Amino acid sequence: MPRPTVDQLHHSGRFSLLESFHIDEMTLFIFRELGMKPPQAGTKERPRLTVRSVIVFLLMAGAGGIVGYFLGHWLKGPTSGAAGFWQLVAVLPLLLVLLVVHEGIHALVFLGLGARDVGFGYSRKGLMVYAYSQRFVMALRENALVAAMPFLVITTGLALALVLLPEYRILLGLTLLLHTFGCLGDFALIRHWWKARRRAMYTYDDLTEKRTYFFEEKPAAETPHEPASCEATSAGR
Repeated sequence: MPRPTVDQLHHSGRFSLLESFHIDEMTLFIFRELGMKPPQAGTKERPRLTVRSVIVFLLMAGAGGIVGYFLGHWLKGPTSGAAGFWQLVAVLPLLLVLLVVHEGIHALVFLGLGARDVGFGYSRKGLMVYAYSQRFVMALRENALVAAMPFLVITTGLALALVLLPEYRILLGLTLLLHTFGCLGDFALIRHWWKARRRAMYTYDDLTEKRTYFFEEKPAAETPHEPASCEATSAGR
């Protein structure tokens, strides 16, 4: 099925608007998709954990503890104190470089999917930077692909570097862990797609409005018939 246009999503009667939020509210979406109860808009309430999110958090913490235990033993190599110190200092500059690479990979995937107006932005309130494709409609599985690629590419690259350059294991290991943590927003988008993978859902960003939209295609029985007349169809545009 050809991807719908923005106009079709809003006016054809074939799609239902599920939600829309300002780019500064993206963190609330991320909290929700990661299993945390987001605070009410306009309040200073902090995000609250649900029973399910506590269980998920404990499982992740346990897995992280196991990985951290073995990583800690592995990092205890022959690296000298001075060399280890400078590797710690270099983590932040490397993360800043990877931030540019990360968003660049997002942009390349947008272009590969057919987007033409691709750019970058930031939200001081949401404490994030992002790549976007202006008013480019994507199925949720495409959105998940855009979200997943930086993690897959950068994690693979850092893992290979750890194998090939073990003398830099402190720098590369910490960078890998911190970059993975920084991908939580991408993981939330992937999880959102997975939960709705059997539904025909679409999304797009409008940076003029600074909003993200999510639509779902209505069942055929609920979809109004298209006008039979070509003139009537043209007149409605």
